[in-house]
Formats: sequence, C-alpha cells, structure tokens
Amino acid sequence: MGTIAIAPSRDLLTASAAAHLLGISVSSLRQWARDGLVPHQLTPGGHRRFDRDDLTAWLEARGGELPDEDSGLCRALVAGRIAQDVAAATALADGSAQIVSGAVRQAAGTTLTSGRRVAAIRARAEERLAELITALAEGDVSACLRAAEWHAYREGATRLSATESIGEWLALASEAERYLRASGISEADIQAVRDAVDRVVSRATTGLAIGRRSRAETRIHAEHHAA
Repeated sequence: MGTIAIAPSRDLLTASAAAHLLGISVSSLRQWARDGLVPHQLTPGGHRRFDRDDLTAWLEARGGELPDEDSGLCRALVAGRIAQDVAAATALADGSAQIVSGAVRQAAGTTLTSGRRVAAIRARAEERLAELITALAEGDVSACLRAAEWHAYREGATRLSATESIGEWLALASEAERYLRASGISEADIQAVRDAVDRVVSRATTGLAIGRRSRAETRIHAEHHAA
C-alpha cells in the first residue's frame, strides 16, 4: 500500500504513539510502513503519521481490534484473543525440556549441524514454547503472532531461501502434541494448542511473503539504478 500526502490539520498518531498502541517497537513499525505492511500517510514535511481509523481497519482485516482506551490495554495489540486453556499451558510447562529437545532434533535434521546453530535453534525453541505457554494461560496469542511475523519477515527480506522460523514452529508443535498425547491430556486441550500454533504459523507465512516481496523490490530497484 502506498503513502499519500496529507494536510497537517488531520489528527494523526506519530510513529511512537502508533507503535505504543500496537504493542510493537518503533523501529519495527517504521520498517513495516516502508514496506507497505502498515497503512500510513505523509505530512507535507515528509513525516510518517498513522490514522487511528486506518489502523482499526487494518487490524479488523487481520482478525483483531484496537484495545478499548478505557481498558488500560492501549499498550498492546488485541488481535490474538484465544480460549484460555490453563490445563494445556500447565502440561506444556511440565514437559518443556522434553518438548524443546525433540523440537531441536527435528529442526536440526540428520545432517551435520554446528554446535552454534543447534544452540540457536534451542534458544528459539525455548523462547517460543514459553510464549505459547503464556498465550494459552492468558488466552492471548498476540505476542506469538507479532514475534513470528516479524522474525519471518526478516528472514524473507534478507535471505533468498528462508523457511527456518516456520519449520521450527512446526517442529515445536509436533513435539508438543506428541508429549501431550503421551501425558493423557484431553483431545480438546491438544486441539487448543494446535489451533494456537496454526494461527502463529499462518502469521509467520504472511511475514515471510512480505519480506520476500520487499527483498525482490529492493533488488529490482538496485538493478534499475545500476543500469
């Protein structure tokens, strides 16, 4: 989506205020705006501004909504509400070490992998599982969605072939389900975990696609100027 020039009389949010409202960093918001991910407009002086109505429509299209100003949640994006499932969260926490180890084995594969890469995969698996546990316990997966989309976006924007984050999430989900089934937890709780991960993977896929598009546009732009 392109930018348009606006009159200074419009009541718009600065990048800092919009980032605070959405629960993302200012640097992330500015990068997303540059790549057309977030609707924004330009003042005559060239500054990016964000219309609250545009942000509302943007979130609605993504299945979310801005928080109620009176709710005390204006620092966070409320796009990821899910059914709270404390039982599933507790079970995942109990089996976290086993789940992470299995996910690392899956993600690293059977080929020779450096110790440094394995350590990085493990650190990401631990962080993602902790986020998933919190999401299920609190009934809000929005933090997972934001992190997954941004990580996948960076992959797509910086590497020609990049599906690492999606593959690692799928490996984590596979091991989590394996553990939960062995633990005897209910099918409903297993489905809750599966549904949460499906939403995260879907958002990561979106981020990856946008990142790849950004990479392609950057390459075309560079080739055009070099010609």
